[in-house]
Amino acid sequence: MLEFTIDAIKRRGITRMSYHHMPPPGAFDHSPYVSVITEGFPEEWVERYKDKQYYLTDPIPRRALSAGRPFWWSDAGRHFDLSEKEKAYLDELERADLGDGLAVPVFGPHGRDGYVGLGCGQDQRTLSTGQIIELQYICQAAHLRYCELLAKHLPKAAALSEREQEILNWIARGKSNAVIAEILGLSANTVDTYVRRIFKKFDVGDRVSAVLRGYALGLLS
Repeated sequence: MLEFTIDAIKRRGITRMSYHHMPPPGAFDHSPYVSVITEGFPEEWVERYKDKQYYLTDPIPRRALSAGRPFWWSDAGRHFDLSEKEKAYLDELERADLGDGLAVPVFGPHGRDGYVGLGCGQDQRTLSTGQIIELQYICQAAHLRYCELLAKHLPKAAALSEREQEILNWIARGKSNAVIAEILGLSANTVDTYVRRIFKKFDVGDRVSAVLRGYALGLLS
């Protein structure tokens, strides 16, 4: 799949690619350390990006997700209100002389989103609107396929019972155990037991983590 995607993108004049996979909070594989796959970028830049943890200050991937549409890297500073650290990263990117590129957001199930950077080298902004849309479709299809394959290898949370699911929904609405007990006509001790079962099944230790895990697993909407 990766080789096919790279080939399809290269045939459209793209010389450099990066794929940033960003699982949502609560997912089993969520981490502050973003997984990045690159192709065509100078090795020195790739190592610097990793060693200096630029993925924490690079504004382009997350701004692309909030924009919901492709935009050029060089326009990031014009379109968005950036922090000083984000501005410093863009200055570093410009000094690296990598040329311009296209920021493409990709979206997956239950908030499992990502970002694809398509570098055009020094042949800047030569893509037509139709070509940009075509590249966006390719990136989106590849991301969905990756999410599908990845799901087969992630840990599976034990299924919740109907009552546990009901209580999780009330937790997500900010209700305390005492209030949930009153709503459902149960004793406080019974609700406490159900909440502990949910924590154990989700392998979490608090209510916020349980709710985030529920959203990441598609059990809450």
